[in-house]
Amino acid sequence: MATSSYKEKVVKMIKCFCGCSDMTVEEVQRIYTLTNSVHETLLDAEATKLLRRFMELRRSGDKNEAEQYLEIYEKCAEFLQEAQRTFTQDEVDELCDLGLPFDLEQDLSKRMLSGQRTDISLGLYRIQSKCRNEIEASSDFREFRDAIRDKLRRIPK
Repeated sequence: MATSSYKEKVVKMIKCFCGCSDMTVEEVQRIYTLTNSVHETLLDAEATKLLRRFMELRRSGDKNEAEQYLEIYEKCAEFLQEAQRTFTQDEVDELCDLGLPFDLEQDLSKRMLSGQRTDISLGLYRIQSKCRNEIEASSDFREFRDAIRDKLRRIPK
């Protein structure tokens, strides 16, 4: 009879908001800790994915402002990753299609015309800052954090 060279571990799993996958208790606790800061939440791919899914499940009809700001934030992050790519009016239009406010569109268009990547990046960071503030002010983020807390409370001790 073969002996096992590893110890059996019990891993507690929790259903995702949508019921589509399981998460470890540790992962849920980690994400809950991140929700103390919208900034930290948005920097974490898994936490952002969970926030997006949470908002999608609660939606009835069109996307609300918080969802639009989340999409704009993520698109800006994508543009910031592509440092070698030329930033054009097409990218500004893409952000506008997602719901970019007019004042931020005008600012980014001016920066785009300068052709200075650093200036364009500063504009994208400015947009992300506005998006973070709007997401933080939304009831969606508070309710997301509360839902995670409630999920943790249901874990058997």
